[in-house]
Amino acid sequence: MENIAIVMGGSSKEKEISLKSAETIYEYIDRTLYKPYKVLCVNKYEFEVIDYNKNIPIQLKDFSFILNQNRIQFDKVYMIIHGDPGENGKLCSYFEQLNIPYTSCNTSTSELTFNKFKCNTHLRKLGFMVPESEIIQDKKIKNIQFPCIIKPACSGSSFGITKVHNDDELEKAIYEAKKYDRHIIQEQFIKGREITCAVFNSKKTIKTLPITEIISENDIFDYDAKYHGKSKEITPANLDQKIEKKIAKTSKEVYKKLKLSGIVRIDFIIDNQSPYIIEINSIPGFSKESIVPKMLKCGNINITDFISSELERISN
Repeated sequence: MENIAIVMGGSSKEKEISLKSAETIYEYIDRTLYKPYKVLCVNKYEFEVIDYNKNIPIQLKDFSFILNQNRIQFDKVYMIIHGDPGENGKLCSYFEQLNIPYTSCNTSTSELTFNKFKCNTHLRKLGFMVPESEIIQDKKIKNIQFPCIIKPACSGSSFGITKVHNDDELEKAIYEAKKYDRHIIQEQFIKGREITCAVFNSKKTIKTLPITEIISENDIFDYDAKYHGKSKEITPANLDQKIEKKIAKTSKEVYKKLKLSGIVRIDFIIDNQSPYIIEINSIPGFSKESIVPKMLKCGNINITDFISSELERISN
């Protein structure tokens, strides 16, 4: 039986969401195959095993811990940190050095997808449709057209994102975004249907889950809409077959060309039958309220089997 570290927490604003995602993994993991442990990442160089409300420190030299006078070594890591230092790839080299396989993308891919500006610039060069955007320099924006989107370059869960309609709203939006990152993006607002598609690698075949449409009560799918019940998620999305196939095909191409790993969620806005990629979530939420578990259910994929397949995929 393999010992699995479900690595959660981290140092970003998404810590609480990560803890909820980890609870789902811990609840549904197959205990006939795996012995799971919830491992709290306090920061990049500090981890603790949460065992019956008792925190046991992990030895950094080999990522092991002592339980009942026995040393426990981990065979694999199920990475479920949204944000720093998991989703942005900072922990990858540490686990690679120890030869411990992990479920998320490698360092370079994680760094790329976590930075929304760099990722969308790269996607544009590869020929994918993305909104026009630029990094704001000292609040000076060239050729601004309202409405637009202001958001931090490196953040998740829609923290710090604002739809701006005029100059009066701009300074406040920049101030809000800077709470989460010092690099701020001004992005073209594309009016259309918001769609998200999950992609994963199963037995060396890239597959997609049923597509979800997100309908927000707010102007955009921000944190308030996402986590305070102010949005409706429809799975499967009511799309015509042509656009559905196009989104699935685009998602698979992105997954392949960016060398993504594990379950990844790609967000789109559909404008006049054209799907624009908004962002890539390399470690999407996995709580019971999150989109991916609902997609799995819609696709008749048992969540325990899915978790097992993710762990089998990273076998040495």
